Amino acid sequence: MQSMTDPTMMLGRHSRVETPDGTINGTILAVGAKGVTIAVDRNVVRVRPSDIYAISAAV
Repeated sequence: MQSMTDPTMMLGRHSRVETPDGTINGTILAVGAKGVTIAVDRNVVRVRPSDIYAISAAV
């Protein structure tokens, strides 16, 4: 991941995650060595660390 934002500070917040496939907007559920887990609507999305370009608070 190449973001200056500490992903652990985003836990439980509605966030925007930039990936090669596009932007994912959702609530960060978990952050770890295997990546980030995000709740999007009623689905859970896992993103590997190598696929994360940036994490920021959603507006």
